[in-house]
Amino acid sequence: MPSLRSPRPHRLPGISLPAHLDLGSTTLSLPLERLFDDLPAIVFFIKDRGGRYLAVNTTLARRCGFSDKAALLGKRPSDLFPSVLAARYERQDQRVLTTGKPVLDQLELHLYPNRRRGWCLTNKYPVPDQATGEICAVIGISRDVEDSAHGAAVRGMPGLIRALEAIQARIDDPPGIEELAVMCGLTPAHFSRLVRRIFHLTPGRLAMKARIDEALHLLSTTHQSLAEIALGTGFCDQSAFTRHFRRLTGLPPGTFRAQTTNPKSEYRNPKQIPMD
Repeated sequence: MPSLRSPRPHRLPGISLPAHLDLGSTTLSLPLERLFDDLPAIVFFIKDRGGRYLAVNTTLARRCGFSDKAALLGKRPSDLFPSVLAARYERQDQRVLTTGKPVLDQLELHLYPNRRRGWCLTNKYPVPDQATGEICAVIGISRDVEDSAHGAAVRGMPGLIRALEAIQARIDDPPGIEELAVMCGLTPAHFSRLVRRIFHLTPGRLAMKARIDEALHLLSTTHQSLAEIALGTGFCDQSAFTRHFRRLTGLPPGTFRAQTTNPKSEYRNPKQIPMD
């Protein structure tokens, strides 16, 4: 039976990433790195135990402001991203390295040095050394979350468009799953399965993401108090808002506001890395 194997993780930056498909009489070399370069909505990376990038795809390089992905090799997240977010990514890596267990479908906010902001679902997996079995690297992907009404329109789903528009229009009083399901002409169970299949999120996480998105906008563009923003995005009080905001973004809302409204902040100019 054909087996798919990857070479032992290299300890130096600049590696190429063929996997090998063993067919018995012959072995095929599969250019995985090139494959990931052709996926513009997916970030791909491998990091060593020290958190240094061993391999990345073109998407990550471009979002970090580089034209050549080789410029990222050997760097850590703390060299590229705002300190609070970098610390969160590095804690994730260490958990994978320490426990040997993957992190799956982690919804998280990404802030890139080109000031692009976006939501991703991240998976990270431990990579063992073939000779010793020791976990020596982390491999992962982050795929963009597309949850707009436009995206539903492209898929030809008018009922889903109505549900997404209702979520956006009622940020301060989010509709429940039963109401959203009726808009789509589905049972709640069928609606949940549809949302999971299309967006890889539960309806609850989809609605929470929309509320936090609105909070991010209000924090960076208005002078509303945190309590006002909490009520305006459907939270019962500032404490609940802060708890959910921090869980999804990795930092408190007050910190995010201070950083994004300060012209010298690393969130406005996350890392001043020379462009290639």
